[in-house]
Amino acid sequence: MNELVRRLRVGRASGDRGVAIVAALAVVMLVGIMLAVVVDIAMSEARQTGRDRQRSSGVAVAEGAVDSAVARIQSAPPGALGAVCGNLPTSADVAADDFTVTTTVTYYNAAGAVVDCSALTTTKVAQASIVSRARSNSVNGAAPAQRTVETLLKLTPSVGLDKAIFANSTMTMSNNAKVTAQSGKPEANIYTNGDFYCLNNQEFHGSILAPKGSIYLESQCTVIVDAWAKGEIKVTNPKASIGGRALSYTSTVTLGSAALGQQARAAGQVTGDVCATSGKCFSNDPTVPAPPVEPFPELLWNATAQAAWAAEGYTNVVNIPGTYTVQKSDGSTAAVDFPCGWYTGPDLAGPPQANGTPTTLKLAGKADGAAAWLWANGWKLPGPTVLAVNCASSKVTIQENYDLQLNSDLVIVTRGGLSFTQQSIIKAVDGTATATDPALLYMIQPVMWESETVTCNGYGIELNNQVTVQNTVNTLLYSPCPIHKANNSDITGQVYSGQAVAVDNKFDMKYVPMPVPAGALNPTGAAGILSYSVDVLYKREGL
Repeated sequence: MNELVRRLRVGRASGDRGVAIVAALAVVMLVGIMLAVVVDIAMSEARQTGRDRQRSSGVAVAEGAVDSAVARIQSAPPGALGAVCGNLPTSADVAADDFTVTTTVTYYNAAGAVVDCSALTTTKVAQASIVSRARSNSVNGAAPAQRTVETLLKLTPSVGLDKAIFANSTMTMSNNAKVTAQSGKPEANIYTNGDFYCLNNQEFHGSILAPKGSIYLESQCTVIVDAWAKGEIKVTNPKASIGGRALSYTSTVTLGSAALGQQARAAGQVTGDVCATSGKCFSNDPTVPAPPVEPFPELLWNATAQAAWAAEGYTNVVNIPGTYTVQKSDGSTAAVDFPCGWYTGPDLAGPPQANGTPTTLKLAGKADGAAAWLWANGWKLPGPTVLAVNCASSKVTIQENYDLQLNSDLVIVTRGGLSFTQQSIIKAVDGTATATDPALLYMIQPVMWESETVTCNGYGIELNNQVTVQNTVNTLLYSPCPIHKANNSDITGQVYSGQAVAVDNKFDMKYVPMPVPAGALNPTGAAGILSYSVDVLYKREGL
């Protein structure tokens, strides 16, 4: 009996051991399945979290690219917009994620037509569309995240003239010239669409830009900032210096013993003593950018331009030829004819002298009709005035000893040009203006008079020997024709010529930008546009 019980117990124990193994295997399998499910859920959550992170980061990256493009467009001149146009591929790293970013910038004119990137320097634009797409790398085999942000900008042009001297052809500075900025900053830039020649003892507190020509610095010529040309830059005197960069887009830079503040780069060879310093000179450089080309801004004279000046306060308009009542030198008044060509009328009374008696000057045979009227009336203008001289074949002319006094701002818009010579002084009436609050004088020969193109007859504007504009008057000299500034001449303001500019001995200029109403400029292009201000019409996430 005991033996039977013992055997039964042993058999049961052996059977239990088999069941335990099966149970253990079942538990292991169950744990494995649960672990696999947990891992799969964790990996799925990780993928989803990573993708959500990439999607959020992608929106931020795309929006950042849009904002960057907007910032580059804001206040950029038309010549710089080409670099912010078309497809602009970039990349970005956000934590562990890498993004490829493609930003597309498209410009439109006022009619809604697309403006080609190559036409932005000559075509006025009204809007810009920016679309930025950010595409992430793949996380754990998941599809890349792609997000898009888009915006539409309204572009409003800021119109004006921003160069100290602008020549649409060759510019020659002969001797003893100094061009600075009244602000004290190195911003008195000189621009030419031809070649630039500095012949002797010149100092320019800004950059020299020759996007269609070359730059030649001879003798003691100092450029405080950059010399930047399409063609060659050639310095032939050891006393010459360039404080910034020397850049040649298509040709060579020859510096000799001249000093250079920064780097010289050229598509061809760069030579000079400074090249012995490592990192100073770079020859055969394909990355040299082209200097921005700017068209000559076109000032007009027509009903629209007159209205634009009137909106700025120039409501008093005097037309020559014309007949006006003036005071004669004997104290009487009379209606006097002021013709095109030489003035032949009576002697006129001018500004009062210290003792109160009027100045008298024999103007017949020495001044044209417009200059005679100006001498007799410039010192007592009723307010900002336009003197419109519709004389196609004769200039506003003074031959000698002419002191023009102004008591208000004046625009001389002359169809035939202007010529002042020999010991003439232009100044503000005492007590009416100062160097810090000057009178404004515009000497403008417009590109077009009404619907007719102005014809050049020699120099458009010439200020010959010892013609000085005192620092109580800021002046713009503007003509589509050549401009000549002769010996012993000073000016505060700007010079703009549609052809060549020639400056002779002893010229001292202080650059001050002169305000010009937008309506006086030819509206059919980018000429005269300094930059664009930006208004965001919308910014949103796209598809």
